[in-house]
Amino acid sequence: MNPYDKVHELVRAIKESEEVKQYLTIKEELYKDEKNKEMIKDFREKQVEVQSLLMQGQEADAEKMEKLQSLYQVLVSNQKVKEFFDKEVQFDVMLSDIYKIIGEGLREILE
Repeated sequence: MNPYDKVHELVRAIKESEEVKQYLTIKEELYKDEKNKEMIKDFREKQVEVQSLLMQGQEADAEKMEKLQSLYQVLVSNQKVKEFFDKEVQFDVMLSDIYKIIGEGLREILE
């Protein structure tokens, strides 16, 4: 058994999963509107900036957090954007579960 072949098989299975199909369908629909695409991109940039600070052990100032929260509230007031974020979370959970299964399965080798 070649592990590389199995990884490629796993990637294909992930791409063909309902979670990914639903996520990509709504993403494509949302991104047809350039305004939605730009707002989501802006939110992502602000989100990454705050997460980077937190990962470095720094605190994000209240203004940045307020802007991020405010932008999020504006975005999720659009039902399609809210659904997009929900589908993204489902996809992230699936990936997290897969990483966890791999990690637990290899724990005895890595310890």
